[in-house]
Amino acid sequence: YLQLYTFISSIFSDALLEKHKSSLTQLIQRDKNRPSVILWSIANEPGTQYPKSEDYFRSIAAHVKTLDSKRPITAALCEPCETEYGGQFLDIIGFNSYNAWYTDPGKLEVIQPKLEAMAECWHKKHNKPVIMTEYGADTMPGLHLEPSYIWSEEFQADLFAEHFKTFDKLRKKNFFIGELIWNFADFKTDQSVTRVGGNLKGIFTRQRQPKSPAFQVRRRYFHLAHEIDGYPLPSNLERYAAPKDEL
Repeated sequence: YLQLYTFISSIFSDALLEKHKSSLTQLIQRDKNRPSVILWSIANEPGTQYPKSEDYFRSIAAHVKTLDSKRPITAALCEPCETEYGGQFLDIIGFNSYNAWYTDPGKLEVIQPKLEAMAECWHKKHNKPVIMTEYGADTMPGLHLEPSYIWSEEFQADLFAEHFKTFDKLRKKNFFIGELIWNFADFKTDQSVTRVGGNLKGIFTRQRQPKSPAFQVRRRYFHLAHEIDGYPLPSNLERYAAPKDEL
């Protein structure tokens, strides 16, 4: 999907609304004939906890529907579902959350209960399909620590595993329809004491070399394709260690 990155303040002004509509108009007119675009995202982590956001996103969603009435609308929401105003205007609920990273850093045990509660809350409030649009952890390439510790490749792999367990459980409830890792590859950011050389949440480095969790993700997605669509598993999915009947 294509996403317009808008970090919206609590002042949902008329000027901002018109600029937002203009940007979405340009985006949709440019890309509406691309078959790979399956839905439009109208915002990333907007301030939908503010009452003013209700009329604002009502207008944004209506505007997008005039430009493309066929594709669903989503957004990457980040405010608690109980106290936000934007989800009601979406066709598919997207939400971002960084459990065990920005909140409860290092505490892998919180991921499953918190993530399940969040997804259930979004679905119960709006009775719409739900996608997790961001989750992950910054990972320093080549850093290995046991027991797993934040910033290590082992921690990224363990964090993914806890999310995957929860996603599999949620998929059986039929409302949970997608999972999107943040991020494909590391990238530069502005200089900050909170970043070590940029945003390192990628499963690949900036040079497109894999961190060890990239192979875990490859296995995950091939197994999902096999389970959902009957896609054959490749012979090189696992590196040989011993005969299968001995593992």
